[in-house]
Amino acid sequence: MFLHFLQRKEHKEAFLELAYVVAKADGFVNRKESGYLRSYMDEMEMQESDYTFTSERELSAIIGDLKDEQVKNIFFAEILLLIFADGDYNDEEKQIARDLKRIFGFSDRTYETLKNWVIRMDQLKIEGIKLILDPS
Repeated sequence: MFLHFLQRKEHKEAFLELAYVVAKADGFVNRKESGYLRSYMDEMEMQESDYTFTSERELSAIIGDLKDEQVKNIFFAEILLLIFADGDYNDEEKQIARDLKRIFGFSDRTYETLKNWVIRMDQLKIEGIKLILDPS
């Protein structure tokens, strides 16, 4: 959704690595999450052959040196969208969200605002699907 704003290759690669860590947080990458990873690459105009997913580094090593507030906001919003993508906000994903909040230095208010926006976006998507599939 917002990844096209990322211009630097290292930001794009860091985001993909972070997204993979989140997608795999519950032990496996489900089909929906895998689709999100592919769509992220498409949005950032990256080839699948140019990147290998790995989850070996800690979150702080992946994103710890980000200084740009807009990039932090993009990362956090997109990661929250991914976390809620499968409809299961599990303990591992909650911990990742808390860790990202801390690493980025976001306030509780900023975190709650972004999380509530993501939840509303998901509800709107579900509403749209219902309208399209059953317009009666």
